[in-house]
Amino acid sequence: MTTPSPSSPVTNLRLFQTMAGAEHGGAELFFERLAIAFQGTGMTQQLMIKPIKDRISRLTAAGIHVTGCRFSPLLAAVHRRQIVNAIHRSKPDVILSWMNRATMLTPSTSCPHVARLGGFYNLKYYHGCDWLVANTTDIADYLIAEGVPKDRVHYQINFVPDGREGPVFEGPRGDEPRSDGPIIGALGRLHHNKAFDTLIRAFATLPSGMLWLAGEGPERAMLGKLADELGVGDRVAFLGWQEDPQAVIRGLDILVCPSRHEPFGNVIAEGMACGKPVISTRTNGGLELIEDGVNGLLVPIDEDRAMADALGQLTPNMALATDLGENGRTHWQANLSPQKVTSDWIAFLEKVAG
Repeated sequence: MTTPSPSSPVTNLRLFQTMAGAEHGGAELFFERLAIAFQGTGMTQQLMIKPIKDRISRLTAAGIHVTGCRFSPLLAAVHRRQIVNAIHRSKPDVILSWMNRATMLTPSTSCPHVARLGGFYNLKYYHGCDWLVANTTDIADYLIAEGVPKDRVHYQINFVPDGREGPVFEGPRGDEPRSDGPIIGALGRLHHNKAFDTLIRAFATLPSGMLWLAGEGPERAMLGKLADELGVGDRVAFLGWQEDPQAVIRGLDILVCPSRHEPFGNVIAEGMACGKPVISTRTNGGLELIEDGVNGLLVPIDEDRAMADALGQLTPNMALATDLGENGRTHWQANLSPQKVTSDWIAFLEKVAG
């Protein structure tokens, strides 16, 4: 078992978690981070997750007991029996499931069942739960509006680790010198919801600098073609999926979250933890985390001219960019740090356990 550090909360809680997430994703990354943070508090955990080799390796390296389950709806009866047997063996105080499929396949037992939602999910998957945890106030409001009793909805924000120290991603060809102009970047799945096309159009108005796009997804070819058509193909670098997002962010001058839809915005929080200036669209996540002009800049969704204006406001004025980054860092320390969020999670789970 991991020994709790002197600054960590301490608990004797026994927790059983289920997660049927994909190999990559924001919710999946936070699930791993939270499980590892819990392990540092003295908590006893049993995790049942999809058999994704790298995730299992990272979790078991932290001393966590992990069991694989494919969570297939076609074999629902088999997997429910597998899960309930594991629950009976581990004798948890609380069950915590993540997202739709794992929650749907986690059977009801005498143990209180908490489900964590990171989006505006269809609540048909959550009827058997005792508590629902929302990671934004908008999601919490949605749950209450859909009829979930207010006293069974709990708001708990995500944390991200301290991003000031660590390796710095040097670029797609790390042995080359830094280009003239700012390095601007965005991270996420190359999908319509992330609106990297809007960012490329805004970036194309800048006379110099580089744009780093870290992620994979179905719009990769379209985005590359758009960059070429706008004459900035040689200044836009597609980095692929990056296992260490903060290493990429530490290499940036400005981080942008151009999404059309973003319930929370882990990337925004990552940027704040790194002390980098963040520009975000006015998504739920952007509005949740950023006070416009104080700890970041907010722009309308799908308006590349407004985004270009925000980039133009920061690129010649790095003093303003530095101030925004430092204020974002202060917000992270007060609200989004691992110690703060882990302590809040433990207090909630202990309340649920009674």
